[in-house]
Amino acid sequence: MTARTFTRPVRRRVEDTIRSGGKQRRVVVTVYPSGALGLRLERTRREEQILASTIYAIAVRLRVTAERAEKKKARAA
Repeated sequence: MTARTFTRPVRRRVEDTIRSGGKQRRVVVTVYPSGALGLRLERTRREEQILASTIYAIAVRLRVTAERAEKKKARAA
């Protein structure tokens, strides 16, 4: 199976909502061909961008921290 690449950004609305400005707003995720992800609230213009590699590093760090806390809790009990 060959890998498909894309040339235009792909936008999707996520069902999760965040309270902002007194309203519940959905999150809009944009995947750019460069590997960056854009996150913004629906009906707003300000977008936060982050590289996919940075998201992966943060996710690994969170998992490792959770595993260490679990081991520490198990030793204490």
